[in-house]
Parts: sequence; C-alpha cells; structure tokens
Amino acid sequence: MICEVCLEQRLPEGRFLLRTFELSEEEVKSRLKGLSFSYSNSLAGIDLFFENEEDWKRAKEVLGEFVYTDRAENIEETLGRVLKEKGYTLSTAESCTAGMLSARIVNVPGSSEYFVGGLIVYSNELKERYLCVSPDTLKRYGAVSWQTCLEMTLGLKNNLGTDCGVAITGIAGPGGTPDKPEGLTYIGIFVKDEITIIKRIFNQGRNKNRFLSTQTAMFYLLKLLKRQLL
Repeated sequence: MICEVCLEQRLPEGRFLLRTFELSEEEVKSRLKGLSFSYSNSLAGIDLFFENEEDWKRAKEVLGEFVYTDRAENIEETLGRVLKEKGYTLSTAESCTAGMLSARIVNVPGSSEYFVGGLIVYSNELKERYLCVSPDTLKRYGAVSWQTCLEMTLGLKNNLGTDCGVAITGIAGPGGTPDKPEGLTYIGIFVKDEITIIKRIFNQGRNKNRFLSTQTAMFYLLKLLKRQLL
C-alpha cells in the first residue's frame, strides 16, 4: 500500500509547518518568492517548513485553499478533526480504490465518532444494487463517467443517510482507451445538500493512482467542510 511521508508529531521548537496539496514545486517557489522556507514533496503533497513566523503567516495567506493543515498531522487526521468539530458523519462508496479511502479514514483513532462505514462496489452489479445506479447510465456512459459518479454519490447520500460522503470510480490501470485513459477518475462529494463531482487524470501507475484518488477526495471534502465553517 502506498503511504505518504510521515511527519514527526512534534515539530522542532520555533519551526512552523504548512501541508499543501495540488501544487507543484514550481508553483510553490513562484508564489512564495522572497520568503524563506524548506520543503519536502510526496504523493500526499508538499510540506513547507518555516523558521520565521511572519514568512509562515504570509505563505499561509498566499497559498490559501491549497493548505489543508498547519499542524503536524496527516490529511485523514485533519479531516477527522474537522468532522468532529462540526458533528458530521461520513460514508464512502469506492470502486477503483476498493476500500483504500475507508482504510485511511479508520487509521485515525476515534474515527468511529464520525465514520459510519463504506461500500466497495467494484462491479456494475453492486453499483446498481446498493447505490441505485441506473443500468441505462452504465450502458450509455460506462462505469467510469461523470454520470455514474453522480448517481453513486446520490445513492450513497440517500441510502446511508450521513451528513457527508465520497464516491470514487476510475481506471486505476493498467489499461484504458483514448477516450478514457489510464488514471481517469471521478470523485463525487456531498456535504449536506451540496454535491460536487471532480474529474482527474492521474499518471502514476495503478496503486499510486489509487492513493492520489483518496488524497484528492479528502482534500476536496475538507475544502467543502471548511467553507461551511466560515
């Protein structure tokens, strides 16, 4: 299983942290030009380290929503903390990730306070049976499509009754076609009545693509949750 780079739970005294996702090294350097920092890069994103508090505050302001935490915690810990703050419950429906998202969520002690459970719907039959995905949708658009992902998300919302949830369907690889290449992934997220569908094409190989799907799902769920906290 693909793991992210782990941070020490306690940063050295006087050192400040920002954990980011969906930024390249080039973008970070360009946006933070003139600030003093070091960084490490992994599938989970880019971690930035600052000795100067003013540089840290400025970077946090400049990078905005690309920052998912300023604490020494991974994204599933951040997600769990925010869910507990809001008192929200969470469920998942996974196809290509086949339980990786649920496994990461329950790696966090105390996750039973907010995580209700998840469905692994690898086959079309199970998508139809447990998430009420229409056979016509699957026939017309395929399992890896915006339309199927939306119906998976709605089925998860209606059938498990949680405050928020994530549905993932994609082509982890190897394989794919010109129209639907390897790494094509759709991620459906709902928070209460707000629903969003995200399309990505990852190109890191099968299991790294699966990890990136889960990281992306949690990152965008956090963005929706934080928006509601404002």
